[in-house]
Amino acid sequence: MKSKIYYLLFAISLLSACNSDLMNPIPLIEINPGFKSPGYQQVELVSLNNSENYSINYKRVYGISRELTMSLAEDPTVLNDYNTTNGTDYKLLTSDYYSAPSSVTFDVKSNSVDFDVEIESNKIFDMAGSIEEASKYVIPLKATTNETKGVDVVEEDNYILLHVNMLSSTVTVADQTPVSLAFTKDSEIKETYSIEGVLNFNNIDPTTISLIVDETDPLAASDDYTLLPAENYTVNATQYNADENTVSIDGEINALGLSETQTYILPCRLQSSNPDCIIQQNEAIYYVINISDLKISITDASETEVFRIASGINTYNGSLNVTTNTIVSSDLSVNFSYDPTLIAAFNSANSKSYQTLPEGAISITNSKMASGTKSADIPYSIDLSGVAIDNNVQYLIPFVLNDADFEMGNMEGTNTIYIAITKSLEGVYNVNIIDQGRGRNVVNEIMPASKCQRAGDPAWDAVIANAQYVFGADGGYYSVLFSVTEEDMPGKENCKKIEIYTFLELLDFNGGTNAVSDNNSYFNTVTGEIYIDCNVYESWFNQTYKETYSFSLN
Repeated sequence: MKSKIYYLLFAISLLSACNSDLMNPIPLIEINPGFKSPGYQQVELVSLNNSENYSINYKRVYGISRELTMSLAEDPTVLNDYNTTNGTDYKLLTSDYYSAPSSVTFDVKSNSVDFDVEIESNKIFDMAGSIEEASKYVIPLKATTNETKGVDVVEEDNYILLHVNMLSSTVTVADQTPVSLAFTKDSEIKETYSIEGVLNFNNIDPTTISLIVDETDPLAASDDYTLLPAENYTVNATQYNADENTVSIDGEINALGLSETQTYILPCRLQSSNPDCIIQQNEAIYYVINISDLKISITDASETEVFRIASGINTYNGSLNVTTNTIVSSDLSVNFSYDPTLIAAFNSANSKSYQTLPEGAISITNSKMASGTKSADIPYSIDLSGVAIDNNVQYLIPFVLNDADFEMGNMEGTNTIYIAITKSLEGVYNVNIIDQGRGRNVVNEIMPASKCQRAGDPAWDAVIANAQYVFGADGGYYSVLFSVTEEDMPGKENCKKIEIYTFLELLDFNGGTNAVSDNNSYFNTVTGEIYIDCNVYESWFNQTYKETYSFSLN
């Protein structure tokens, strides 16, 4: 009997609960659709583009558990209301000139949807007849729905006015420093010249763009220059580069019949045969032509300054660059020699104390400047295997260009370049983080230990005095001080062990609280790689991390 009473009471309680739900139903969250940027907005179009897409974002915040479809339609009343309110006279752009979806749908759990309005720019421009008239048109779109339950459509959030901001189609020529070209008298060599323009549209007929030589240019009309005769240049067809959206025109300049007493100028401009395409060019692109003797010079050469190199590897390979003021018409011998007898004189004249490398440390491979070119790179090699790393000694290498070997032309400037080299790991590297116990900002520059940011702290100064180099292991302040030893690294050919003195903070054997163990760091004397590989105990967190970094030169 008692069990029946219990069942009856349980049933009554269920009915009571159901009745409570019926009396207090769960509220329906209303969907609140709207344009991310409702109302008036400008759409930049370019007059000669066939069509352009304008992307629009439609969003909602609430009700994402349900799907919702909103209708999109042109609504002239929205435009009329805007004109009345703002005192404007924008015109309706009908759907003959654009296409837009008739509806947009929010999928379940989606809070936004993007759609494009495709606008036919050139068609609008042709219809309007001018940039100004084309910019008077507006596309008024309104979003609506037939659903009335669970949707809160705020009208001011559900219309947009896309104002056509029509831009002129332009080809822009950037300003450029005048280009100087030198030729030997009656040389048959030809130099290339060019002019380039950047488009703001993508529908161009290249044949409508041409190059003109501006005979009225102020420089061409001045007493300082003579306009280059027409027979001394050619003009090629216009090229269009779709990837870079540019047009370019080039040609060749020759020196036949030109006088060495005149300085010639070629002022180049672009012009368009299409009146709807505007050329924007502040000034002509100038090519200045001189008739001159062939002159040969060494890049970076100086009688009093040195070209500095720091290298930690045993063999340093470099090159010497020699240039001419004009293209050579036949091969030109470029022969350097190493002359250590010049070191003492350079030191005396410039109050320096450069040292001489061991005999046989320098080798150079002489060559020729090829016909039709204006430069040559002459490779050389420096053997530093007999020099200790970071010995604070700078070695001077005088390379002398033997101008007596020139088949033509004369030396311009000094015929000697002085290279100062020191064996050091100092420099900027590529850093590869292989293992890192926690995220750190490892700095890619190796500096002399003396440049450590902790210098000035007596405890750090004592360590800095013993170390060769430093790099920032977590910014510049938390540093790693290290030295390359003379001890070979087992199992690593041409590698020397690296000793680490600090890692972020001072290590235990230097009076600090951090520690390094399992140190397998090394320096590769052939490739120049600095390989940091160790376990680091950080007292801050009472944890040990694996740290492996590779510093490479390329």
